[in-house]
Amino acid sequence: VQKAVAGGLPTVAECGGFLYLGRSLEGADGIVYPMAGVLPGQGFRVGRLVRFGYAKLTARTDSMLFAAGESLPAHEFHHWDTTANGEAFAAAKADGRQWACGFANEHFYAGFRHLYWAGTPVGERFVGAAESYQNKRGSL
Repeated sequence: VQKAVAGGLPTVAECGGFLYLGRSLEGADGIVYPMAGVLPGQGFRVGRLVRFGYAKLTARTDSMLFAAGESLPAHEFHHWDTTANGEAFAAAKADGRQWACGFANEHFYAGFRHLYWAGTPVGERFVGAAESYQNKRGSL
């Protein structure tokens, strides 16, 4: 997985997929398990909901799914956290709370937030990235 993502495989990882791409994850049994090592964080059990609810996610830079400054509704619900949540996006709740989160580049999106793709260009952009990746691999 690490080699494929590093090689440019278009990747979207939300919530549990985001934790899987980290370095390690503490299981409900308290044992720390190695994960894919794509991202720098170590996942750990918090035992309560973390950053629960809806928020607006705004991209700080251009990436596979977003143009800088573009916003998308998203939601989050999990009992785990990580030592590296990322800084590619600004998340903002209706009550004014804000924080940095997520990882993104020209072929990658990862974060705890679940994105709402319906009615947005996100799905089309992901398909375009997958087609481009396939075309590049086919020409090698």
